[in-house]
Amino acid sequence: MQIEEVISQITAVDADCAAKAQERFDNLIKPVGSLAKLESMITQYAAITGRYEKDKLDYPKRALLVWGNITHAEQAEKIMLGKWPVNILAAETGAQAVPLLVMADNETDAMAEGAILVKEHVAKDKLQMLGFGCLEDKDNLVIAAMTGAILQAAALKVPVMLDGAATCRALLKAMQYNTLVKEYCFAGHVSLENDMEDLLAELQLSAPLRLNITDGSGEGAAIAFTLFDAGLKAYKEMETFAEAGVHAEMKEFSHAEQVKGEQRK
Repeated sequence: MQIEEVISQITAVDADCAAKAQERFDNLIKPVGSLAKLESMITQYAAITGRYEKDKLDYPKRALLVWGNITHAEQAEKIMLGKWPVNILAAETGAQAVPLLVMADNETDAMAEGAILVKEHVAKDKLQMLGFGCLEDKDNLVIAAMTGAILQAAALKVPVMLDGAATCRALLKAMQYNTLVKEYCFAGHVSLENDMEDLLAELQLSAPLRLNITDGSGEGAAIAFTLFDAGLKAYKEMETFAEAGVHAEMKEFSHAEQVKGEQRK
């Protein structure tokens, strides 16, 4: 696989769908903006999928890919056997945790390997969302593989939930090839890794969780999946004023009133 071909297939997400999804959130019977980061996740998801209608924006089938190298074979085996914490947490959202050991011996081949693995798993399991965890914080070949994987996911319009510093480094590297990849990525949590907050600041990503998890091996992304589902559930199942047959918004919930308040500041 030529990574240049993958990069050329990445396009911008649908900003109009994001705006229409936010409009729906603003008109739900609740205080405007009260679901905070749950709203931003779902509006971004709408932009990625190109759908905003509540009946068409479905819960995505997903998997949690946990990347490592051959030195992590023992941990990978435990994940494969379902005996690692990430397995239990991922299963709560219907996701399977899948260990992936990078075998390439240079960064170019590692990027291609990561892209191929993502394309194969998405096609084989009909995946619509991915989580990325990593068993090694600073292995350049593993980060290169995740870079190729992120580029491929964006080319396929499959969103990625990042977990930990290594996945953030992979996104930064992917953005050197095509800045649009960031539009397809979510930050799952703020880990306790030394440079995690600096990486998120550089990426200008805001994570919904701070769990004091010490690494980025997938647990935070799995838990973030549950928040994503909560936001999507609210989007699909709550009613707007119009859907509820209410023709006059309660003043304290009114989008128009909030806009007026902002203009007075």
